[in-house]
Amino acid sequence: MKKTILAMGVSLLVLYSPVAADALKNSLTNILNDKSSVGMVNLDNLSINGKPKSRPTNFKKRSPNTIISTVKGYKIRKKEADAFLNKVTKGKVKDYDRLPKKQRKIVIAELVKIHKVKNKKSRAPMATIATVNGVKIFKKEADSFLKRMTSGKVKDFDKLNKKQRKLLISDLARPIVLKSIVETSLTVEEKDAILRQVWLEKQKRNINVSSDEMLALYEEKKAKSLAINPNAVIPEYLTIGKQLKTELVEKKITEKLMKDVEIEINLDNNTSKDSNVSSMTADKI
Repeated sequence: MKKTILAMGVSLLVLYSPVAADALKNSLTNILNDKSSVGMVNLDNLSINGKPKSRPTNFKKRSPNTIISTVKGYKIRKKEADAFLNKVTKGKVKDYDRLPKKQRKIVIAELVKIHKVKNKKSRAPMATIATVNGVKIFKKEADSFLKRMTSGKVKDFDKLNKKQRKLLISDLARPIVLKSIVETSLTVEEKDAILRQVWLEKQKRNINVSSDEMLALYEEKKAKSLAINPNAVIPEYLTIGKQLKTELVEKKITEKLMKDVEIEINLDNNTSKDSNVSSMTADKI
């Protein structure tokens, strides 16, 4: 049980580390902005600030429902391309028909990618998505991690592209590798020390100390010091505020830890040799 808690405690330091997750966060920027997007279309060569090119006199604007392309049975209508183009250019270009042929192909390719992601069938929660040193990583773990990292905006590992999946798996693999190192390189005493530290840090986060409590402790310490030495130099309250708070937190943790704990001390009464009878008295605390 200790090993399990230890591994969880230590791994959390890595799993939720902002540095460890930066690469994944950066790669998910587009998805966070738009769940249906798989990446911004490359329209670098499109002059979106200049005036639109003039249309031929015989140019006829196609209707929104016009099918502009069909890819493996997926029919792409002009209104879909217009909406996508409007979004990626932030409203500066809204008409698919005004793009050069090369850029039209790019838009179609992006729409096909989005369509594939939307219609891709997700695997079962208990599906094994990776194995790290023989330890299986299940899809539900990746989904849960992804949900936390994107504040609930993305929840399905299978909706990520290949690069993003690798980054996410890499983050999930770190605590597994760390656990293996901990198990093989640390002594029992060192593991227990880490376990205690993790538990203490967790308790500290849930304990509040008021200013009145800190001031009362300060006055108590001040009175004791002056009682021993009337000429003692007492530090200013504000200079030892952190020390006072730490002491109060530790005191509260100890009180909480020892609450409702029953301790019995067995005392040997050293009975006489003649009686050959040894009696024990149990004193309760």
